[in-house]
Amino acid sequence: MSAPAAFTISRWTSTDRLDDILAMVHAAFAGFGPPSGVINETVADIAARQRNGIVLVAQSGSAFVGSVFCAPKGDGLDLTRLAAAPAWRKSGVARALLAAAEDEGRRIGAKRLTLRVRITLPGNLAYFKRAGFVVTGEGQDPGRTPYITMARALDPAA
Repeated sequence: MSAPAAFTISRWTSTDRLDDILAMVHAAFAGFGPPSGVINETVADIAARQRNGIVLVAQSGSAFVGSVFCAPKGDGLDLTRLAAAPAWRKSGVARALLAAAEDEGRRIGAKRLTLRVRITLPGNLAYFKRAGFVVTGEGQDPGRTPYITMARALDPAA
């Protein structure tokens, strides 16, 4: 078995190539059932996430292989749409994106990372538990799949 190709993580601030990021996110979420709302998102939605928060990307060369969207919320940094391109799953991309989100959280003085996991995705729930997140509640938006809320405290000195 060969070693996975190298990738880098960065904060994406350019308005260029948002369509490529969106295409990767759509591919990453394509197989989930029921379908994720991200499938209906557009480049304008990604641009709004950039303006109102942080877009972190993983790239191998010029190809986007992962991303996560982050936004300050209360005293935390809320993470949404953590995605790894299908060919890059289980390669460390998601773990590296979470580490970068931690760094961004510390940079802005957040006390915790927060996120939601749909109850229909028990594998994702288990992944985030292994990553140190704890269940903090549950909810459901009108017309959407119920979700579990999770959080992980940030150590400011790390």
